[in-house]
Amino acid sequence: MHIDTSQYGMIRQFQRSDIDRILEIAGNSLTEYYTSSLIFDLFDSWQDGFTVYAIEGEIVAFMICARNTPNEARILMFAVDEAHRRQGIGEKLMLDFLAFCRQNGFISVKLEVKTDNEVAIAFYKRFGFVITSRLRAYYSDASDAFTMWKII
Repeated sequence: MHIDTSQYGMIRQFQRSDIDRILEIAGNSLTEYYTSSLIFDLFDSWQDGFTVYAIEGEIVAFMICARNTPNEARILMFAVDEAHRRQGIGEKLMLDFLAFCRQNGFISVKLEVKTDNEVAIAFYKRFGFVITSRLRAYYSDASDAFTMWKII
């Protein structure tokens, strides 16, 4: 489990009681619709890949990842509550996850991001992710996605 106990907040593993807040942040931040059963299935499949960032007990961000292959992780969902963006929280979650991947023998990490989400694309590029392909009509609204990939 990853734990960062900086004075500002802390990274901890998701708990089932966090589901309502995760769904709220996802609903306000992401364009896809996610159900609690999907979130629980993802958590059950790889608990180490699901972290939250809490400030004084309130969850303000989360990252859900999966083990794509034995050597590759995949970021599935990543969101920071709008009121807490641009404060370094996303960076802390990303750095924590990448460190976890390195420590556990992963070789690479991949993700998908909407092609028009310039803020997210720039964020991922800062961590060394590169665009490797375009997925046509990937999202439920028929918008395209870029696949981004990083060697650890």
